[in-house]
Amino acid sequence: MYCNNYRTGMMFLCMSLLLLFSFMESQAERLEVVGPEAPLVAIAGEDLVLPCFIKPNTSAVHMRVEWFRLDLEDSLVHLYKDHEDRDEKQAESYRGRTSLFKQELQKGNASLKLSALRVSDEGEYKCLVEEENSWYDDITVHVTVEASELWIVKEYAELQRQRVEDGA
Repeated sequence: MYCNNYRTGMMFLCMSLLLLFSFMESQAERLEVVGPEAPLVAIAGEDLVLPCFIKPNTSAVHMRVEWFRLDLEDSLVHLYKDHEDRDEKQAESYRGRTSLFKQELQKGNASLKLSALRVSDEGEYKCLVEEENSWYDDITVHVTVEASELWIVKEYAELQRQRVEDGA
């Protein structure tokens, strides 16, 4: 009698696990990361949102969200992992200028806000969203940054100030 119940229990457990894994895999296959098809154009000094969404809307709170530049070597722009932003390996030029919309992660919004745009921010950005050991997808966003006359004057003044401080 015990052996029969054990076999039945094991068979039930195996079938349950099989159904669970097939459901998880079918869910992962249906998810995709989407973003803008056209390049984003912005003015230096302004803030810019780089759109990145999981479709259908699925929470990204427990996922890894990584933004990086495709055209730079030290390219980590922003990393969200284990429910928090990680800036240990973030490129110095992006420190303090990037953020995700934390309340929106629940809705699958992994968009990046890039503050105080610089001409050097122009390039290709990749948004990679990954659910550990089950699913990942990414999109590429092209950003064009145009400089206004005011921005050019401010940048020139900042360069002059740095030269004076450096004793050049």
